Amino acid sequence: MKRLVVIALLALSFCQAAAQSWRVVDTSSSTYDTVQYSAPKINPIRYFGSPFCQHFANIKLLIGPQDFGIGAEYSYLPELWGFGLSGFVGYSNLWLAGGANYRLSRPWSHYDWHLYANGGIRCADGRMDDVRPTLEAGIRMASAEGLGSFCYSSGSIGALTDFRHVYLTVGLSITLSTLFSFLILFP
Repeated sequence: MKRLVVIALLALSFCQAAAQSWRVVDTSSSTYDTVQYSAPKINPIRYFGSPFCQHFANIKLLIGPQDFGIGAEYSYLPELWGFGLSGFVGYSNLWLAGGANYRLSRPWSHYDWHLYANGGIRCADGRMDDVRPTLEAGIRMASAEGLGSFCYSSGSIGALTDFRHVYLTVGLSITLSTLFSFLILFP
């Protein structure tokens, strides 16, 4: 049995050495020039237009060490750049913000990806004497199709800070939120 294993190992090592020494020689000569193609530096949506939805509405949750709450977000994104507004009613704070959205997707993508950044204010207990600036940034994924120009399925995740604490924000499109609510209430 040992001799059989040694012979098999020697045969395998010979096959490997022979495979390394054999080579394929290409004798055909190419008379054609090779052309290198590269993607344009500008997003193709500028050339072809956007096949995606333009309006996005989400119900959002705010979760953090000093506050938790529920809110809403609306975004308008006609092509590459757009704007968004968001607000939260927290357990101990009111939050209001607005900012910019940027579309990452190409016209042929199956999903629509966005980056968003909002700047705003936080009012402690709804009082205007304790106001702090806020900053929120995150990413949104939406379906490529919708009801006209309104997207019916999207979700987002982001982080919000009042420069003292960091909060997690999670959003779900209003139509999906409504569907999940009906499934929970009426099983």
